[in-house]
Amino acid sequence: MVSRLLRRGGFAGVLLGASLGVLGCDTVPAPERSLQPPSVAALRVAPDSVVPAALPPEQVRDSTVQVALQLEAQATDPDGAVARVVFLIEPASAPQATLSGILPALPERSQHWYGGKFALSLPVDDEVYTVRVFAIDADSLASNQVTGQVRVVAPDSSSPAASSQLP
Repeated sequence: MVSRLLRRGGFAGVLLGASLGVLGCDTVPAPERSLQPPSVAALRVAPDSVVPAALPPEQVRDSTVQVALQLEAQATDPDGAVARVVFLIEPASAPQATLSGILPALPERSQHWYGGKFALSLPVDDEVYTVRVFAIDADSLASNQVTGQVRVVAPDSSSPAASSQLP
């Protein structure tokens, strides 16, 4: 093969072929990145139970109760920035009926706190709602999930937990 290159292109052809072989290889390894996902902790859900009979009449309309739900959580990322903190609210009886949103950063709190107050309209039924919160970082890695609960206690609920919370 070398003799053919010498006959056709001479020594320049051999140099060109050799340089392409050497220059075409990437011998420098890529820097090693150790991507770490974010972490979420200290979820606060308030109120954790709603008793429609104990609320002012303007908060109970027809078959729904108006709830101002306060959510707060701490989210950190050891190797970068948290891009967003997401919450999901799922009723136990119909997990596919999920409400979701983004928790904004809380500038009045110390760093890494996210949260807000959300106006919800929930059915006046004895129901437990699971609140899930997780974070996504700038590298699109997802964190762990923290969970909490909100319970709506129906006026005619006869369970021991419901009757112990009634005024």
